[in-house]
Amino acid sequence: MRTLVVDDARIIRSILVRTLRSMGIREIVEAADGREAWDAFNASPMDLVLTDWHMPNMDGLELTKRIRAVDPVVPIVMVTVVESRSWIDEAFTAGITEFISKPLNRETIVSKLDRLLPNAI
Repeated sequence: MRTLVVDDARIIRSILVRTLRSMGIREIVEAADGREAWDAFNASPMDLVLTDWHMPNMDGLELTKRIRAVDPVVPIVMVTVVESRSWIDEAFTAGITEFISKPLNRETIVSKLDRLLPNAI
């Protein structure tokens, strides 16, 4: 399963990558902002995208909209601080598949991904 992990905070990317690897996911591409992620997504098909919302150059909401314009089915998980219910609604309207709230913990990540991709991991 080829997975794209996008966050401008290196520590968050590290937590996500470590958790994904513990779940058996080995093909992981990291990006520090939405622009890097968009380039990576266009360079090679992805089976899963985990992205932060607030990032420089291109935020996760714009990244989600761009991905959805070319791939309506790849699961996109927004991993960010919940600011309001309207933010979550906006993210789902843009096309995310799931939402994980920061601060992160391994159990929540694993639980959400297991439900989202029960046969893929």
